[in-house]
Amino acid sequence: MNHFLQLTLLACLSLNPAWAFQGIPISPVVRGLSRKAALVSVALRATSVEKTEEEWKEILDPDQYNVLRKEGTEAPWSSPLNDVKEDGVFRCAGCNSPLFPSNSKFESGSGWPSFYAPIDSDAVDLSVDYKMVVPRTETACKSCKGHLGHVFDDGPQPTGKRYCMNGVAMNFVSNAEDPDLAESVSQRLKIAGPGAIEQPLMAVLPGLALDAIVAGLFITSFIDKNGGNGLELFANGVEAGQLLQLIPLGIGAFYAASALRGVAGLILPSN
Repeated sequence: MNHFLQLTLLACLSLNPAWAFQGIPISPVVRGLSRKAALVSVALRATSVEKTEEEWKEILDPDQYNVLRKEGTEAPWSSPLNDVKEDGVFRCAGCNSPLFPSNSKFESGSGWPSFYAPIDSDAVDLSVDYKMVVPRTETACKSCKGHLGHVFDDGPQPTGKRYCMNGVAMNFVSNAEDPDLAESVSQRLKIAGPGAIEQPLMAVLPGLALDAIVAGLFITSFIDKNGGNGLELFANGVEAGQLLQLIPLGIGAFYAASALRGVAGLILPSN
């Protein structure tokens, strides 16, 4: 093949690879790999979904609209998604974007479907919510910006997070129902890894400050009450009657440890 033909072939490939190879047999293996690559490519794009309020009212029932568009909260223990045990994917009820894999779901005892991580950072948006005065981290669908719930720092490992979601804001699709969806989510999980999504700094700092203040108050109370005798309690052994004196110190130590964990979470990488 001369140089001119080589350049022509390269031009064809760059313009339209499928046209260039039209009619050439492709092995099932290559076809399978191409299909997987296409699934991942589509899955990784967080397509923006924009509708008017009237359009949302037409496609959502009143409960879904109240939660997704008006940031309401469903009653605890009211969602059938609490009882889902199958392998599958939880999707946004507004736009059907994949949000959480079933293997990150856990029983939190809160009454709302809870997860320790979304599929990846392309699934949800995190922002600061001041509606309860104390800042919380709101979780919303990245595609349609629909309100899903909030994320808290009392979940299981590997992330330590609890995504407390409104069941009415989601729907569930089992892997058996939609194998293509299951495959695309599986590929996204492999790429994303097990790390937690970073929360907004302004949602984290007030909690750290509150923990530090409470720790300081209780530890100061212990020192003021016991003075130098505080060290003697440990040096001479604590008697049963002196255990109550240690309660402020124990509470202070608990909140101090919580503050230190928060600081470590800001400094150290999540993966």
